[in-house]
Amino acid sequence: MISSLPAAATAPRRGPLLATLFAAQVCGSTGHSIVMAVGGISAAAITGTNTWVGVPVAVGALGAALAAWPLSRFMGRYGRRPGLAIGYSLAVVGAVLGAVGVVTRSFGLLLVGMALFGIANTSNLLARFAAADVSPTLQRGRAMGLIVWGSTLGSIIGPNLMQPVVRVGAWLGLSEVGSAFLISVAGYTLAAILVQLLLRPDPLAIASLFDDRPRTAGPAAPPRPLREILAEPRVRIAVGTLMAGQLVMIGTTSTSPVYLHDQGHSVGTIGLAVAMHLGGMYVASPLSGWLSDRFGRLLMIGVGAFVLVLAVAVAGLAPGSESGVVMLALALNGVGWNLAFVAGSALLTDALSPAERTSTQGIADLSMGLMGAFGSAAGGMVLGAWGFGALNALGAAIVVGTLTVMLLGRAPATASQLRA
Repeated sequence: MISSLPAAATAPRRGPLLATLFAAQVCGSTGHSIVMAVGGISAAAITGTNTWVGVPVAVGALGAALAAWPLSRFMGRYGRRPGLAIGYSLAVVGAVLGAVGVVTRSFGLLLVGMALFGIANTSNLLARFAAADVSPTLQRGRAMGLIVWGSTLGSIIGPNLMQPVVRVGAWLGLSEVGSAFLISVAGYTLAAILVQLLLRPDPLAIASLFDDRPRTAGPAAPPRPLREILAEPRVRIAVGTLMAGQLVMIGTTSTSPVYLHDQGHSVGTIGLAVAMHLGGMYVASPLSGWLSDRFGRLLMIGVGAFVLVLAVAVAGLAPGSESGVVMLALALNGVGWNLAFVAGSALLTDALSPAERTSTQGIADLSMGLMGAFGSAAGGMVLGAWGFGALNALGAAIVVGTLTVMLLGRAPATASQLRA
């Protein structure tokens, strides 16, 4: 169970706690990025066909989505530290199983490993809420942005470790693809150790110190029923933002490599386009957090939606031969998603008491993950049936429609509720 601590004992700990979460995020994303890159290659090598190359990544994404709610519930009962450590530890097991699957050429074992491996991404995502737990309202956006930005460093570090790891893998009898899993084993093991040893006191144990919601005299109020929580305008806006942003971002960008390939562009050009999108997704995180704290969550959700609509409009209208314009659109797509993601996550935390956070945040990430999986599948279908322009037009309509519905539905909220 989680025990609370006096303010004097916990206030000086915010810096070390954020540093621990950031370091674990870098280690975790280092392990995540490289295996996601070789998952499809492993599938092709094992099955002998490209038909199943998307399945390992899809299984990993589904594992991450389905783990969000139970892992959050576990954190609500036992704390952020053991929850994050278990998520990272399961990823270690998944990476080992994935490597064994590659060595034994077992596609089923590879998929089991990828499902467990996906849980690590759940830990990486939930770490942003742990950062919010130890931050006052006016600094939550920046704290979350810092943790999300850690994924950028991990994505850069992972591929650069391949050469030395291949040598170690060769000594162990692993192929080049199989050796990539060793990076994940090391990265997630280190992340689990850092969290378990240094994330003290537990962020949830001190979250109430930074809860500036109106308090009543007497004991702390019990958590509200889920139906009542989901009826609050800020929660609806935050969850709707996370779901719509993930749906549109994944749906319009997961098909971009196929579209560019069909337009005759080289693999190098396609790789650069993907890199620019990933850069937009994560590099902007500290700025997104600062803007969210400085100008308010709602405004930045609106700005993120505008940038996302601009991005899909440019991508959909640009000639397929203009790879530079498409790359710019993909970068803007990532930036728009990031602005909405950070601001929406901060708004969700603002609306919840510490006792309500873990379960509701888990439901939000579960919904977001499922929307991403659906967007990836549906995006390919729309691309095949109506083309890249129609896909991006549909994405713009979803963003505008969702934002309109959320703003119309916020009337019952008071000005003080929505000013953050």
